[in-house]
Formats: sequence, C-alpha cells, structure tokens
Amino acid sequence: MWFSHSDKGSKVDHLHRLLLPSPPAVPGLAAQMKMASSLDFPLLDLLVCLILVQLLTPCSGQFSVIGPRGPILAMVGEDADLPCHLSPRMSAETMELMWVRSSLREVVYEYVNGKEIKEKQMAEYRGRTSILRDGITEGKATLRIYNIRPSDTGNYLCYFQDDDFYEKAMVELEVADPFFWRAWPWISTLAGTLPVLLLLLTVACYFVWQQHKEKEKEQAEKKQERREREYLQLVLRGEKSQDYAEWKMAFFQAEDVILDPDTANPKLLVSEDQRSLNLADAPQNVPDNPKRFDYFNFVLGCKSFTSGRHFWEVEVGGREQWLLGVCRENVERKDHVSINPQNGFWTMELSHGNDYHAFSGPRTNLTIANPPQRVGVFLDYESGEVSFYNALDGSHIYTFLRTTFSGPLRPIFEVCTSDPTALTICPALT
Repeated sequence: MWFSHSDKGSKVDHLHRLLLPSPPAVPGLAAQMKMASSLDFPLLDLLVCLILVQLLTPCSGQFSVIGPRGPILAMVGEDADLPCHLSPRMSAETMELMWVRSSLREVVYEYVNGKEIKEKQMAEYRGRTSILRDGITEGKATLRIYNIRPSDTGNYLCYFQDDDFYEKAMVELEVADPFFWRAWPWISTLAGTLPVLLLLLTVACYFVWQQHKEKEKEQAEKKQERREREYLQLVLRGEKSQDYAEWKMAFFQAEDVILDPDTANPKLLVSEDQRSLNLADAPQNVPDNPKRFDYFNFVLGCKSFTSGRHFWEVEVGGREQWLLGVCRENVERKDHVSINPQNGFWTMELSHGNDYHAFSGPRTNLTIANPPQRVGVFLDYESGEVSFYNALDGSHIYTFLRTTFSGPLRPIFEVCTSDPTALTICPALT
C-alpha cells in the first residue's frame, strides 16, 4: 500500500500502549495505593529496559533515495538503465519499488514482494521493462527499458517504500537519434578543428581585404593621374586655363566633411546636420569623454585621412573670428598646448575681424587684399602639404610645406565669438 506521507506516530508511544495499558478505574485512594504497592519491581525494571532498547534502536524505515547526478543518454532502438540506490545502504528485497512518469497513475514498472506487478503498468511499457536485482540486497535497484523509443525521453520518478515510509528520486532520460551517434565522431573531430579553421579563414579574409583595399587605392591613384594628365594636356594646348574651380576637381578629391559632436568643446553649438558651428551663450551640459576638447574651442570633422589628396570648403562669411585646418588624431585635447605643426596642428586663423595668421611656429602674419567669404582647405598627404585658398576667386592664402605626416589627420575648426553668421561646411562638389 502506497502512502503520501511518513508515519506520524511514535514507536515509543506505541510500545507504551502495548506494554503499559491504562489501569481500570479503582474507587478510592486506598485502593489505588494498594494496587501500586502490589506491582512487582523487577517487572517494572524489565519494562523500562525494553523501552530504552526500543528508543536506542535506529528506525529501519528512515532512508533517502539517490538517483544519478546527470541525465541518462540513450539511443533509439537500444536499452537504457535507470539506476537508483538507498542511503544509508540497506536491503530493498522486502520493499515495494515503483517507477512512474509524471504521476503515480503513469506506472512504468512496479515491484512488490519480489514480483513484478503489471495491473497498473502503462501499455507502452509492457514487455519492455525489468528490474536488475544484482545489488538489491545493498539497496541498489536499476530499471532497464528495452528498445528505447523517442517518446521515452523525459523524467522518471523512482519510489522505494518500506512499510509506511517512502522516498523518491528523479532520473532524467535523454533519447538521441541514431544519426547523432553515428555522426558524433565527426562532430567531435570538427569541434576540435573548427577553431583552427576559423583562424585560417579569418587570416585569409584579412589578406583578401588587404588586397582589395590596395587594388582600390591603386585604381584611385591611376584615375587621379589620368585626370591630372588630361587636364595638363588641355592647359598646354590652350584649351583650358588653370582655373581654381577646375584644377581643384582635377587634382583633389572633394570630401563631404561633417562635424563630430563628441569632440566639440562644451562652449560650441553644433547644428543638427553637423555642418554649422557657433559659440553658445554658456557651456552646455554634454557628456565628458577622452575625445572632447576642454581647453580650446575646437571640434573635429568625422572623417580622417591617411593618404591621398583631399579638399573641403567652409563658409566663414563676415565672422570676426575663425580657425581652420587639419590636425593629428592624437593631439592634446584636455590641457593647453601651443598650436603649431610640432604639436600636430596645421591651421590658419582670423581674429579681431582683420588679423589673418598661420600657426606655423612661430606665427606667420598674412596680408590678404580680398578677405575670403569661403575658404578652401587642401590636404596632400604624400607631399606633406596643407594649403588654404579663397574659394570664391581662387587666390592662394597660405601653404604649410614639406611636412612628413604620420597617422590619421582630421579636419579641425574653431570659433571663439558668437556672430550672427555661423561657420558652415559646404557640401561636397559645390
């Protein structure tokens, strides 16, 4: 018989009821004293000894059931063993054993008094289960399921019951398709070689990418050379003049530069389209980061250049102050530093409305007859030159010569006055 809970009664109380039944009511105090005095003291000693022996004898029905720590793996069509054992070790020969699925009504196997009970067994397990009795005297009982099916996957509860006490353990069975087991050696081998293959593939992709970039660069250089040669031939034949609007497109790549807000000093206002710049009325509450300029009112362009010829144009209008040029990617951004090529800056500035100068270290003052409303910034990386032109009449303003660049260069901008006209980067090809 299967119980849902352990016996709540005490063996000591039970023994007490058997050996010391309550005496019948005896009227009168004298009668009770007479009965007590008539008890044989050796008999009382014997009863006390029996009670102590019973208390000191461990309850044979107290145990736990231990199942495997992990799932049991089996293949379709083969046999699977679901082991359980008692702790502490004791014989399970006279116990009732039962394996079920999710409830006691889904009986997989039942074993009572050394015999298999089939009345409650699920139809799908009839003729497919047995118990291995080799270690049953040591509390070990293993259920064997024959001819494993995919539907056998799941959890099994293993019950051991001794009289009115029972415990259970759960055993998980995982069933795999035969293809998985046949493919397992290949899967293991592939798992071992996959990191090596991925590494080789990564290296191969990198070399292909490098070759592709080099090919693109070579094609761009050939295209640029062809454009320069064609333009020079036209000039030599007198069919073309060396006009600014023509030679800038013939010899340089027009770049669509926009501002990088993450580098902007908190005092600067960067427009939503990232093309216009002005001075804010007060420092803005912007996140601090290593890229942001804190001392100078600088902001960088998003693009960086490591080779080639590039140009962009900036509308400065009638502003009282502005600074334009290029700088190295790794220039100082938090503290004061001299603005010159030695520190990675190639820039020119207008200040106080009429003071033009290049930060050439020492500073070079510039005399400009026709103040530019739009300035063109030209970078020739291989030649080591940074030039500035009046983009409206094509007149030359200043050139930094014979510089050896290393590392990425980025466009740089500065405003220190709040003017009605913002400094604005022109879109490419205008």
